[in-house]
Amino acid sequence: MQTSSQTRATNAPARSNIEPKVAVDAALHSDQSVELQQALTHLTQLVHRPSVTPNDAGCQQYITRILQQIGFSIESFEKQGVSNLIAKIGSGPIRVAFSGHTDVVPAPYPENWSSDPFTLAIDGEKITGRGVADMKGGVAAMLAAFEMVVAHLDFDQFTFYFLITSDEEGEAEFGTQEIIDKLENRGELPHLCIVGEPSSQTVVGDVLKIGRRGSLSGEITIHGQQGHVAYPTNANNAAHKAMTLGSWLSSLSWDEGTKDFPGTHLQITAINTGEWTDNIIPGRCTLQFNVRYSHKVSQEDIVKRINDGLMQLKQLTSDINIEWSRPCLPYLTSAENIESHHFSNDIESTKLLQGFDLIVEAEKAIFSEVSIFPRLSVSGGTSDGRFISNKGAQVVELGLPNHSIHKTNEHIHKQDLLSLTKIYKRLLLNMMTK
Repeated sequence: MQTSSQTRATNAPARSNIEPKVAVDAALHSDQSVELQQALTHLTQLVHRPSVTPNDAGCQQYITRILQQIGFSIESFEKQGVSNLIAKIGSGPIRVAFSGHTDVVPAPYPENWSSDPFTLAIDGEKITGRGVADMKGGVAAMLAAFEMVVAHLDFDQFTFYFLITSDEEGEAEFGTQEIIDKLENRGELPHLCIVGEPSSQTVVGDVLKIGRRGSLSGEITIHGQQGHVAYPTNANNAAHKAMTLGSWLSSLSWDEGTKDFPGTHLQITAINTGEWTDNIIPGRCTLQFNVRYSHKVSQEDIVKRINDGLMQLKQLTSDINIEWSRPCLPYLTSAENIESHHFSNDIESTKLLQGFDLIVEAEKAIFSEVSIFPRLSVSGGTSDGRFISNKGAQVVELGLPNHSIHKTNEHIHKQDLLSLTKIYKRLLLNMMTK
């Protein structure tokens, strides 16, 4: 990718006249205390807004104010109570997005916290508050990084986006999916996307997520005939049928995956006969299960296999029904994403990005800043990266350590926040020298 500094996008800050490599070097060697203070300022503002899903609680208004100050245009919209934000700067053919969410999980039993969960607390190197890791810290770090490098970005070659929703921790039906649909309708799907989810394990940069397994939940209802346990011939035990069915489900074999992607597995998550009494044979039982699956199988494959299997269990076919829920598609990022998906008519950007590998660029940025070569992973739950990757973008998840997310006293360390801000800066600026 070649840089150009002859013109700039409307509302975008003027680029430096310094040569790209020199400008990048200068930007990367800024005062670290300033970098940390910027990120902490943003994190403080975000944490004290109690944005439990799907309530944004004003977080996106704050983000809007910061981004407008550095030249972004803003589009905000709401869908079914979910707040969404699309911020854009630049007019170049290569579209780079940062994806994040402002919603957090609840903080029950605040008396068990060492401090108010919705007030940022700093004790030495430790930073505590609901959402500091998942993922207001990632949003704060990217805001700080952009503020520091915006003058050195090439808005003739690139267009940058912030894509922010308030519904990632919930059902995720009206958040990033709606944002991506809008961008697709306008022909503005991102080519490259950094998701700020807490991907790291012990320290920032030790793990880089390059995909996620798919997820699909099912609930099977088994009908029998209730009766007294002393007279089993007068009853039809639904729990016994559930046990037979559960044994069959748990014994199914699936693909083994690849070295980069774990195989598919099914786990039974609940068996319920309703209110329990020790002298009643249950006449109804529900069995819940979840399938986490690799990119080698599809949701349709899973549904067909289990439905077909149920039909073969002759003694159960007239007594059961199944409902499917919470489908989440898998994704796996590679350098071929852009060339093999939906950008066939986007000739200019596809040509410019030919051979570009966001995974490699993220690895370089991590190693440059924290001297770690990250482990590539697709472990963990689902993320909004699936909505973006499945449209053809190269997606990486790069964020803070996840060891305390969703827990009481969720926390990070100052060094982690600083390191993430520096890695984001390095990654953005390195793109200017390609």
